[in-house]
Amino acid sequence: MSHRFLYKLLGYLSIVIGLAATGCMFKIQNMFYGIALAILGFILSGINVYLNTKYYSEEETYPKGYFGMFFSSLPVLFMLFVIFRFKK
Repeated sequence: MSHRFLYKLLGYLSIVIGLAATGCMFKIQNMFYGIALAILGFILSGINVYLNTKYYSEEETYPKGYFGMFFSSLPVLFMLFVIFRFKK
């Protein structure tokens, strides 16, 4: 498996998993799955950003892993907001 194929695959996969994690945020019963998907999205987007830094930093300034990391962080931030907002 080439570096370029892995780089592109992880970029798109991190965005899809990040969007799925964000979609789980809208029902509180699915937050467990959203946090689990967010952790997986963070890992994949971190690998994508690392591959961009090591091999493809001149070609692409903003890798898709940044977008995946943004979408994966939304359920975590929402959970922190809920915890601190309704803390007694």
